[in-house]
Amino acid sequence: MPSVQRAHDEYKKNGVAVLAISIDGDGEKSVKPFLAEHKYTLPTPLDPDMSVARAVGVRVTPWTIIVDRGGNVVAGGYGKVDMQSAEFRNYVKALAAKPPG
Repeated sequence: MPSVQRAHDEYKKNGVAVLAISIDGDGEKSVKPFLAEHKYTLPTPLDPDMSVARAVGVRVTPWTIIVDRGGNVVAGGYGKVDMQSAEFRNYVKALAAKPPG
């Protein structure tokens, strides 16, 4: 999560949203204290029944998806993602530069 928080902090300046969706079955009562303890400020919507996760094909965690400005899932996969790598940063910049559609 620290790298996800760093990506949120960096990319929000360019209008790119980075968030973590919680699938914790206990919902806010577990998630809110965890976020506060670690000083995470990125948006963290709750999906305790996994309806959003299922809709985008999540089967295990951690799962990362990339959604373009048109709302289309354009990439995704399981495992750790280095959101600070040059390759990832260039990919996000290219997506952000494309008009929605």
